[in-house]
Amino acid sequence: MKTKHIFPLLLALLIATFSSCNPAKTKKATGKSKTTRTHLRYAHGFTVKYFNSYTEVTVRNPWDTTKILQTYLLVDRDAEKPANLPEGVVIKTPIQTVAVCTAVHAGILKQLDKVDNIVAVCEPEFIDLPEIKDGLAEGKVINLGLATAIDLEQLIAASPEALIVSPFENSSYGRFEKTGVPVVIDASYMEESPLGRAEWIKFEALFTGEEQRAEEIFSKIEAKYNKLAALARQEKDKPTVFTEKKYGQVWYVPGGNSYMGRFLEDAGADYLWANMKNAGSTPLSFETVYAKAEKAQYWLIKYNDAKGELTYPLLQKDYELYKQFDAFRNKNVFACNSAKTPFYEEGPMEPDVILADLVKIFHPELLPDYQPKYYFKLK
Repeated sequence: MKTKHIFPLLLALLIATFSSCNPAKTKKATGKSKTTRTHLRYAHGFTVKYFNSYTEVTVRNPWDTTKILQTYLLVDRDAEKPANLPEGVVIKTPIQTVAVCTAVHAGILKQLDKVDNIVAVCEPEFIDLPEIKDGLAEGKVINLGLATAIDLEQLIAASPEALIVSPFENSSYGRFEKTGVPVVIDASYMEESPLGRAEWIKFEALFTGEEQRAEEIFSKIEAKYNKLAALARQEKDKPTVFTEKKYGQVWYVPGGNSYMGRFLEDAGADYLWANMKNAGSTPLSFETVYAKAEKAQYWLIKYNDAKGELTYPLLQKDYELYKQFDAFRNKNVFACNSAKTPFYEEGPMEPDVILADLVKIFHPELLPDYQPKYYFKLK
């Protein structure tokens, strides 16, 4: 072989060698789980289909499951946009910057080790993650204001590659779309089961390129949850329970097929509204709740108070007639202060931990050494 032919060959080999050893290039190539395919076992709110040049993610309308809220076409950010794509919102993945509307979404990204990708948040006072607090203080994370009234100028300034929102019935996202920021609809809170909701970690993983990590995280959650639920369901004694408290003139009661309803069933409790088969909450009057829950053995409450803890005197001060419930009289009220615990950031991804808290309340003998994380007995 002549020398003039050898040199180009050696040059090509050197380029190939250095390209394959380039750390930045290796990171980009492995940033997305190319070999992992998302399979759903509990979540009913979204579907995933894989094609040669894109992934189709469809979000169902939780209020009318015969309809679709949105279809996303996920395309490798390093590849050219495929021709003849079907109708849908095209998003290049993995996304590198994101804005979130709730603490839940921030918590999921934290689990996926993508919290540093967050460049803007709504209602930061409800987000307890140090990365977000530090980012806000340093100006690296932008405050978008209320989730129901996002500051569009600030959203444009943050320039995220996606805005993750929780949908409301008949809600419209046209004004966000005018900014050029794709709206990613995460309807996880409408899932009927705790494991179904937790499985939405796979949804956000599809956009961030962490499918394999999400599968590993969820599989561990699933195993722990099912083992504990099987243990609690064997208990023949199922204590009666009701939840929450009134706001204004209305008491929102979770349906039997709701996220909380399923938790209480799996924890071995007799939820008084288990036969109300809706997945959301129903507004009832105090009188209606009292008529059914007066003799209930347990009462669970979630609240948010950064200044202090709820006590029996404060609960009675809030509404005098609360003291008429047997659960109040017998000091069997348990509460979760979301300002002091990461219930909304970490809770959706820790259904096994929440379930352990509830089992500890209703059947303490099953978990004698367990220390609760979210729910504590009122003083």
